[in-house]
Amino acid sequence: MDTRLWALIVVLLAVQAGPKGPALLGVQAEERFRITPDASGEITFFIADAVDKSGYRSGDSDLMVWALQEWQRRVETIRFRPVNEEARARLRVRWLPWSEDAALGRMQPSMEDGHAVVSVDIRPDENRFRPTVWRRVREDPLMRDVVIYYVCLHEIGHALGLSHSDNPRDVMWPGTNGVTLPIYERYRHHLMTRDDIPRVEWLSTDDVARVKALFGSGTPSSHARTPD
Repeated sequence: MDTRLWALIVVLLAVQAGPKGPALLGVQAEERFRITPDASGEITFFIADAVDKSGYRSGDSDLMVWALQEWQRRVETIRFRPVNEEARARLRVRWLPWSEDAALGRMQPSMEDGHAVVSVDIRPDENRFRPTVWRRVREDPLMRDVVIYYVCLHEIGHALGLSHSDNPRDVMWPGTNGVTLPIYERYRHHLMTRDDIPRVEWLSTDDVARVKALFGSGTPSSHARTPD
């Protein structure tokens, strides 16, 4: 091949790839808002009391803690630490009533004193689930926990800087018009009891790889602690 032609091809490939190289060579860090560890290397979190008429049930906070633990366990380079005061937390969980203009879960970013802070809003009223899911919950109450846990994992992923995925196998997949019953059923299939929820891996390899690309190397940790 002519040397000049080869050089032109190399230049064109470099321009298309950008400064970080071809995207297909590996997972690239995403330029998105995300919470970061504090000076201790941990991400502080606070789980607020449920707002009246939110549909919150005793034990829903366990689902959030388990979701934090799964992200921590799988990624290994992030650690979550509970705090007793909301103002000290960089990740703040709120249980809210249903709103027509809101989703089951939503990540609300903000900045305080130069630090990224995230409110993760969960609206756990099963009476507001899409009809097919609601009917399934009536037949099988454990399905409600599956839905809430999935939402918790998904919103934590946003808080850690992830955008949506186009792969239905990823927790970060938003669904074409919302997550449908077959997706929840796929996770429900692996559970015998509620206690199995934190024992099963819900996050996909890609979910984990994308967060690892954002946080890089760090000190491995075991489990997020329960709130003080």
